[in-house]
Amino acid sequence: MKPNNNNSHGNSCHFTIEDIEEMATGKSFERGEELYFSDAVRNITKKGNHYYGEVIGSRPYNVYLIDDEDDLQMGCTCPYDFGGICKHLVAFALEILDGDFEEIPEIAPHNEHDFKQKYSEIDTDKKLRFLEQLLDRDNDLKQQFLAFSESGTEQLDAIIGENVEAVKSDIHTALSNLDFDDLPYYDDYEYGYYREQWEIEYDAAIDKIKAVFTPYVQSITTYLKKGNLLDAFRILLGLYEGTQNLPDLDNDNYVFDGTYNDVVENILQEYFQNITKNISTVIKSNKAVKDVISLIFERISHYKNQKLSEESVFYAIKDFEAIFQSLVTGKEPALFLHQKIKENHLESIFTAKILLHIADVLQDEKLWIDTAELYAKHDAKISKQLLKKYRLKNQTSDFNRIAKIAFDNWPDEFDKYLIDNLDKDQQKELYVNALKHYVSRSSSIPYYKILKNYLTKDETIAFVNRFKNHKVFYVQMLEIEKRYEEILACVKDDIYCYDIEKLLKPILNIYPDDCFEIIVKINQKAMQDTKRNRSTYQIMVKTLKLLKKIISKKREAEVFLKSLYNHKPNLPALKDEMRKANLI
Repeated sequence: MKPNNNNSHGNSCHFTIEDIEEMATGKSFERGEELYFSDAVRNITKKGNHYYGEVIGSRPYNVYLIDDEDDLQMGCTCPYDFGGICKHLVAFALEILDGDFEEIPEIAPHNEHDFKQKYSEIDTDKKLRFLEQLLDRDNDLKQQFLAFSESGTEQLDAIIGENVEAVKSDIHTALSNLDFDDLPYYDDYEYGYYREQWEIEYDAAIDKIKAVFTPYVQSITTYLKKGNLLDAFRILLGLYEGTQNLPDLDNDNYVFDGTYNDVVENILQEYFQNITKNISTVIKSNKAVKDVISLIFERISHYKNQKLSEESVFYAIKDFEAIFQSLVTGKEPALFLHQKIKENHLESIFTAKILLHIADVLQDEKLWIDTAELYAKHDAKISKQLLKKYRLKNQTSDFNRIAKIAFDNWPDEFDKYLIDNLDKDQQKELYVNALKHYVSRSSSIPYYKILKNYLTKDETIAFVNRFKNHKVFYVQMLEIEKRYEEILACVKDDIYCYDIEKLLKPILNIYPDDCFEIIVKINQKAMQDTKRNRSTYQIMVKTLKLLKKIISKKREAEVFLKSLYNHKPNLPALKDEMRKANLI
């Protein structure tokens, strides 16, 4: 056993080793333990209930884990896709359970007014001592201090601030000149399966693109840690602009096949997501947030006023939805953002969720309702939120109106919700339609039993007959309706279908002779297969077990089962399967 570190973290996890075993296949868990014991997990940090780290497999993979009380979320950058979590996540989770991580404390946000008041009360000598110690700890700050002291301006930002245009130009040039013709080839047997050359080259190409982004992303992270939102966003916006309108790079194997721009955009969106998470942990003054909002809308206006061409940069405001939601947590920035959206005439479905967030922050119920009503028919999530709001407020007529819109547009997403929440007496037609849809897509027998109470005899027949090609569900409904003759016809239509035992079961003692004859025929045919093996016998046993349930055929069943068991030449595998099934 790997020794426990007995560190000071304690085990506050909401998951156990048993949970991880359940989430992984046996092989993945075993190989994950091997990685864990070989110290392959590195650099684990914890912020709140979020864990991040790196696991060294055939190459380094980034991993994360979110430990919510009711939900465990995990992710890894490896290509594993064979069911359950990968071995890297197993090792990562075991290391977390072992307590081997660095915990980064969450800093409570300060009140800007309180800070200014306290700052004014501190004497000048103490401020200077703090400045000296701060400069001693950070060479970058020293350079900024010298530049500021030697300049004629009083605005530090004018001297050392990042330049959006410079970042845009540099990243665009770098990504436009990558060479994918000499990608490194490496063997990857980590998952025990063959990978095509293009797959290996594709991963190497992705790494090459990410290497271009890395210094910029590191600078953004550093700025955010220091609370310098404005420079962090100058770089971020430079990346956003500079990754547009790239040439369609490729190599002789067409590793991107015309999708280079899309690939780069997807990588950028990954970084957007990670940066958004970091923003939520940063202390943000109202002024800093408003400065960032101003910067974003300045860039939007800059390109909005330019003549359109193939090289034009386009700002999709929805790309910044999560960023605005993370940035704007106070009323002053919320009002400022709302004003900017209106000034730029950007109120649309693309800003709907930003506007709803603003309404939440402002606690403006009217703005929230008006916005949700305007865009509910265009967005399923907004419809769901609005339905919940009306349900809590007991506004039944409004709930029913939005419920119909939601079901008409997204029946798969709303059928079960409406079944559970509609007043079935007031909204019988919508309730029945939701039931029909849910039963159809989920093959739910319990909900079919509810549905049939609302159908006429002819409607029931028509509904059931729609599922003739979905044999098991069809037969289950026929059994409820006692339409046994049609079940027999369905069985006889294809006696060799995979689920034949499920089709036979309801009619074993209604049509005993037919069922006995069919089961014998199925198994005689299986015995004639020259390529039969243990798998064949395991399938045979499924129907053979039914023979013993035919009450009027017990003697004939016993004779047939013995004839199979005593087959000459001897069949040890068949005998073994029959014994395990208690057939003999």
